[in-house]
Amino acid sequence: MTHEVSMDWTIFVILPVVFQPSLSVLFTVEAERNMYESQFGGDVVMGCRFQPKSSDPSADLKVTWHWIKPESDREVYQMNNGAERSASPEYQGRVRLLTEELREGWAKLKLSRLRINDSGTYQCLVETAEGADYKTIALSVVAPYTAVTKRLERTAEGDGVLLTCQSEGYPKSSVVWQDENLQRLRANTTSEPTPDQRYKVTSQMRVSSSDRDRYTCNFTNDGRSATFRLPEEIPVPQKKNNALIVILSIGVVVAVVSVAVLMYLRRKKGVQIDKDNEEERTIPNEDAMEENLRVFLKKHYSQFFGEDVGRSWGAFGLEELPHKLQNNEGQAVKLEALLPEAGETLFLEGPPGSGKTTVAHILISSWTEGSTSPLGLSSLRLLLHVDCSAVERDLFQEVATQLSLTEKTSMEDELRTAFTRSSEALLLLDGYREGNHVFDVSLQRFLRDRGGCRVLVTACPGHCPTLREAFGTGGVLKLQAQTV
Repeated sequence: MTHEVSMDWTIFVILPVVFQPSLSVLFTVEAERNMYESQFGGDVVMGCRFQPKSSDPSADLKVTWHWIKPESDREVYQMNNGAERSASPEYQGRVRLLTEELREGWAKLKLSRLRINDSGTYQCLVETAEGADYKTIALSVVAPYTAVTKRLERTAEGDGVLLTCQSEGYPKSSVVWQDENLQRLRANTTSEPTPDQRYKVTSQMRVSSSDRDRYTCNFTNDGRSATFRLPEEIPVPQKKNNALIVILSIGVVVAVVSVAVLMYLRRKKGVQIDKDNEEERTIPNEDAMEENLRVFLKKHYSQFFGEDVGRSWGAFGLEELPHKLQNNEGQAVKLEALLPEAGETLFLEGPPGSGKTTVAHILISSWTEGSTSPLGLSSLRLLLHVDCSAVERDLFQEVATQLSLTEKTSMEDELRTAFTRSSEALLLLDGYREGNHVFDVSLQRFLRDRGGCRVLVTACPGHCPTLREAFGTGGVLKLQAQTV
C-alpha cells in the first residue's frame, strides 16, 4: 500500500516537469481592455498583448485587425512581416499600427476621426512562428449632443405659441419638457439621421401666448437643455401702416438720390481740380524733359554732322538738290517738301548714289546748327536720326545704341514719350529696308501709337512696300540719279 502511494506522488511530480517546456512556449493574446468608448470625431487606441514577444517584428510577425459582425466582417488593418496595408476603403488614412510597441509585445491600433459606424466588435489576431491567437474588443463611439437651438413663433391661428428645441448627437435621445413647477408636459419629438450618422432630434410644444411661465426642454442623454420665458420672449406683432411705409420709402429714395447727386458733383469738381493740378505739374516736367533731350541731341549730332556737312549743303543743296527732288508724278518740288506735316510719314526714294543719305545729313546739320535754310526746320524742337543700314534691335533700343546712351532704359523711355506725343519732332530713318522682324514690328507699333510726330524715311525703291502701303500718309518724294 505504501509503495502504491509513493508511485502516485512520483507521477504527480514528474508530469508537470515533463510538460513544463510545452507550457512555457504557449503563445497567447490578451486584450488590454474588453470595451472602449470614445467620442465622435476623436481618436482611440485599442491594444492587445501577445506572448512570447517576437524577436524580429519585421520578419516573423503578422498582425491583423478585423471589424466583425455575425453576418459579415471587414479587414481594418494588416501588417505582414513589416509590410502594412489598410484593406477597407472606409479606413483609408484613418488607421495605423503603433509599430514602436511591437517589440514590447503590444499590437496597438490607432483609429482617428472616429465615425458613428466605427462602433462594433474588433478582433485582434496575432500570428508568429510560436503560434497564433486572437481576442475581441468592443468599441462604442458616442456623440454628445450639441447646444440646444431654441425657436419661438406664433401660430397662424389663435393665440398659440409654438416652442421648438433642436440638437444633434448620438445615440438617439428623448426630450422631457417641464414647466417652472417641474411638472412634465406633453410634446411632439421626432428624430432623423444626419449624413454623419448622428441624430437630429426636434421637439415641439404648443402653449398659449397668455401664459406666464417658464418652459424647459431637457435632452436626457447628456443633460442639454433650453428654457423659454413667457410672455417676455413672445415676439410682438408689428402693426402695419401702409401710408407710413409709403412716406418713409419716398423719403429714403429722395435722400439717397440727393446724396448721390451731391457726391457726383463734388467728385466731378474734385476730378477737374486734380486734373488741372496734374496738368500744371506735368507740363513743366514734360517741357523740361523735352528741352534736356533737345540739348543732348544737338550736342551729339554737332560732333558728327558739323561744318563738313554744312559745306555739303552749300554745294549739293543749292546746286543739285532743287533739280533732283521730284514728287511721285515726276514734277519738281520745293525743298520745304522734305519736312513732313505733323503726324505724316513721308518717303524719300532714290537709287543708290542719288544722295539720300547726304540729304539726311544736311537735315541733321541744319537743325543742329540752327541755320536758316530753305528746308524750314526752324519749327522743329526735336530731331532723331536712325541709321537703318545695319539695325538689329527694336526701334528705340537701336536709337539708344547709336546715341551711345549709358542709361539706356530711362533714356529710351524719355525718347519714346517725347517722340510719341510731340508734333514738333522729326524721326529720320535713313536707308531703311524691310527685313529685320524685330525692328520692323517695333517701327510699325510706334507709327500706330504716335501722336503728331513727323517721320521721314529714305530708302531705295521697292525696299519698304509694306511700310509705304500701311503708313505712307505723306506721299513719296524721289531723288533722281545724277546724270553724267
